[in-house]
Amino acid sequence: MLIVEDEYIIANDLELILDEAGYPVIGVADSVDEALAIMAQQKPDIVLLDIYLKGKETGIDLAKQLEELSIPFIYISANDNKSVLEAVKATQPIGYIVKPFREKDILTTLEISRYRHAHSVEIKLREEKALQIALTDALSAPGSWEQRLLNAAMVLQSQVPFDFLSIQYQKKGTTQCFNYYRVGFEEYQTISLTDLQQMTNTTVEQLLQFQDEQVPVGPVRYTEDTFSIFCKQNRLGQMLAKAFRLESALVMPFTVGVADKFSISFLSRKPDTYHSRHLRLLERLEQPIVLMLERVLAFEEVARLSEQLKRENNYLQEEVKTLANFEEIIGRSQRLLRVFDQVTQVANTDTTVLILGESGTGKELIARALHNLSSRKDKILVKINCATLPANLIESELFGHEKGAFTGAFEKRIGKFELAQGGTIFLDEVGEMPLELQAKLLRVLQEKEIERVGGKTLIKTDVRIVAATNRHLEKEVAEGRFRMDLYFRLATFPITLPTLRERPGDIPLLAQFFAQRSARKLGKPFHGISEAVLNELINYSWPGNIRELENVIEQAVIINDGQSPLTLGRPLINSLFSMTMSEIMIQPDTSFKLGNSTPKDLQDVKQIQQETEREYILAILKQTNGRIRGSGGAAELMNLKPTTLEYRMEKLGIRKVLSVQPPSNSSDMN
Repeated sequence: MLIVEDEYIIANDLELILDEAGYPVIGVADSVDEALAIMAQQKPDIVLLDIYLKGKETGIDLAKQLEELSIPFIYISANDNKSVLEAVKATQPIGYIVKPFREKDILTTLEISRYRHAHSVEIKLREEKALQIALTDALSAPGSWEQRLLNAAMVLQSQVPFDFLSIQYQKKGTTQCFNYYRVGFEEYQTISLTDLQQMTNTTVEQLLQFQDEQVPVGPVRYTEDTFSIFCKQNRLGQMLAKAFRLESALVMPFTVGVADKFSISFLSRKPDTYHSRHLRLLERLEQPIVLMLERVLAFEEVARLSEQLKRENNYLQEEVKTLANFEEIIGRSQRLLRVFDQVTQVANTDTTVLILGESGTGKELIARALHNLSSRKDKILVKINCATLPANLIESELFGHEKGAFTGAFEKRIGKFELAQGGTIFLDEVGEMPLELQAKLLRVLQEKEIERVGGKTLIKTDVRIVAATNRHLEKEVAEGRFRMDLYFRLATFPITLPTLRERPGDIPLLAQFFAQRSARKLGKPFHGISEAVLNELINYSWPGNIRELENVIEQAVIINDGQSPLTLGRPLINSLFSMTMSEIMIQPDTSFKLGNSTPKDLQDVKQIQQETEREYILAILKQTNGRIRGSGGAAELMNLKPTTLEYRMEKLGIRKVLSVQPPSNSSDMN
């Protein structure tokens, strides 16, 4: 962290807050010059920046240089002048803290800003990859070179804006020039040599001579102060600037193959259109564009280009797609086979599917199988859990938002529906969706279009929707918590997954699968599961279904000595496996049912739970040499927060026992 603040008390407070929170401070500066001197010694990750500083230059001046260096920054200021705030907004900070501030304000803004910056970097990477793919599509599409380059120009417009685009192509001593003048939002006019001749009152020979002039090496940016240099070096550009009232330029030359040369000149009527981020983007795109053109120009490599395009198109897909098929869904019961039949029947349609079933029955696996058996399998499967997102973020997450749509929306964001274009979106826990958003989802289902938050343009969608819930939606509808019209839209083709207690014959197969996988993960030998244990597993009611069984088996593998068949240590009725370990610790008073009988004395059940939980925790602590926190600690193995585990240990008296009989590495007992 670098603090740039001219008020000593505020700067000192900031440094203390950051140091205490674990953010190293590389220095404190009260002027732009001092900040640049510190940065010359060590590049900061984030800069906290006041607007008014000592000296003539302001924080806004420094912000422009930070943008050049790709260093994120957060303003700290009490200024509310409208013109200043407009200038602040133009520099695209990752956060803004208003003076006077609290420690909580600083730390919260830092956490949010770090997340947004990381997210913006991820979005930029995705956008650049999508841009490469779109450029490849445009340049490899059938048609004339003039039309291909126009298509490419339209693709580039969103990233590098222009009012006039000039593309020169030199091959074997001859030069072709393609010029495009933007006359509307998505309207471009092709300007031929004849048109230029009439506009500039020059001869064709002169224009051809101007086209053959040398272009600069590497991408170059010409702004208000340097545009005159561009006009002196490029007589064709000078004529274009005069004819179309252009005031800034961005020139990108590159060599294709051995001797072929391309030069792209972006020109704008505004003097400050082009920034260093445009220059860096073109530098990163140079090699991909060269590669694309080499492939396009070589006709015999078109087939290879097509294959490469497919591989590149999988870039975004692999980030959100996990392959699944029926072979990975363990079981041979009639109830499960019936589900397979239903999936096979509906998978290759665009029908909306609603997957119903208790928690832990494998709804996400079925959703993936539906996608992978459909005609959309080569596109993206996007998953969103409606229960884990705050109500005020779900709409933005699903439909995206425009820049400035709400506080903190510093840039346009593509939502999950746009990301899933051409593919499938899986709405898990759809029963948790707020009522106001249910109406918007219904519109998507009916009209096949979305609208970003803060946007005014309807965007057509081609997305297959698969939803899942463990709620009884009919009851939710009756009680007014779920829209009836949306329910019937989602339940066009319902698939109900059987509970684990309804398919006991699959339990040995699942147990064997989970045990082998856990043993591999933990690096332990696996000697099978005893018949007695399998009988216990089959006779248990499994309120947590497959997820609970997986947890039980993993815990059994952890406790196992690696020299004998897997055992649960005591009959299942005496174990803590009536629910997952974390559920028992959070809900210690929850009663449970085993088989077809319910324990009459709940106090005995609680005592059994506590005793077995205590033994289990001690076994894990022995395995980790008493270490609770960190990688390989007991909390990580038990999938619990360290504070939760410590609380349970305290309640069960484990700390007292450990103080008498400490493990071999008791210093790790935090």
